[in-house]
Amino acid sequence: MAARLFKPNNHGTLGQLFFIYNSKFLFQYSTKTTPDPTRFLVNYLVKSLGFSRKEAISTNTKVFRSKSTGNPQVVLNFFEQNGLDKTHIGKIVSLVPKLLLCDVDKTLKPKLDILKDLGLSGTDLVKVVTGSVSILGSPEISDMRFSVSYLREVLGSDEYVVKAIKKKPCLLFVKSCERLRINMLFFKSLGFSDENIKKFLVQNPYTLLASPESVEEKVERLRSEFNISRGSGMFIHGVDVFISMKESTIDTKLGVFRDYGWSKWDITKLVQLLPYCLRLSQKRLRASLNFYMEELGLEPAYLASHPTLLMFSMKKRVLPRLELMKSLVEKKLYDEDYNLYTVLLPSEQKFHQVYVLPYKDKVPDVCELYNKIQQHGKAKK
Repeated sequence: MAARLFKPNNHGTLGQLFFIYNSKFLFQYSTKTTPDPTRFLVNYLVKSLGFSRKEAISTNTKVFRSKSTGNPQVVLNFFEQNGLDKTHIGKIVSLVPKLLLCDVDKTLKPKLDILKDLGLSGTDLVKVVTGSVSILGSPEISDMRFSVSYLREVLGSDEYVVKAIKKKPCLLFVKSCERLRINMLFFKSLGFSDENIKKFLVQNPYTLLASPESVEEKVERLRSEFNISRGSGMFIHGVDVFISMKESTIDTKLGVFRDYGWSKWDITKLVQLLPYCLRLSQKRLRASLNFYMEELGLEPAYLASHPTLLMFSMKKRVLPRLELMKSLVEKKLYDEDYNLYTVLLPSEQKFHQVYVLPYKDKVPDVCELYNKIQQHGKAKK
């Protein structure tokens, strides 16, 4: 039987064997010449983006679980052509892996074109894209255009729109614009001008993007706990500070002052005069309070009435100036009972005019000494 199968005149059997052989050959050839997209992606993630093999395989699985027929290599090339480096691309791939299968011409390019039309380019464009990676995937292009149009209407120029979205890229979402609209109406009801609201949005967008409920609660806290009324010139600054911080963070900062023996009156006075002190880190607050209270012996009441002292940099301003004054006092060129606040408050230029230049001839090394101390950012003995 076997011999008969291979007879030359058995064209059917030989044809079948020839077909099987050639099919196998063609299959092997095709697998060698047609790139495997899954293999390409795993290798790219590992070799180019620094993913571990396990992370790369996991990401690859998430990508190709979709039925989309997109080409990851086309997407990756598009990112590179628009200035994204490997770190940026790695962040995008990690957070939204399915973007690698999207249609570049229908999804990614139109969105980047909207941003470019605003004037964003280079590092600024990359900053916005990577600042909220979901921008590339979630909002519809029509929604993104609507958001940009609304921001233009509120802020009045593309320059301000760019400044705002560089700080909060999520402003490009319709949901954020709706929250913005609600908070703007509330602030206007408090007497805030359009100009004040514009400043909030450009300088600290979070103030207008917090939940409306949270905004109202914190405004009420300013009034009830710290007695800062709408008519106060510091009210707008208090709102800015309180809304931009979590309640727990505010309470922690207030606790730092209580740790140093500050009374409720002292803390209230400080917040009324300069609420921005609460934005200082715990470390910086404690360092300032240690110096002023422990080393210089200042009382809480004095610091509460002169809160600017807490805002000054110890290394760049306070210590260099006091070291200079110490030198002048030792040389009998200045009264040792000088006013600390008067010395620390002036601008750098004014300080030179009043405390350095007048003694330049009498003590030639004074100016050099001060500049050296200030340059090193710490007091020298």
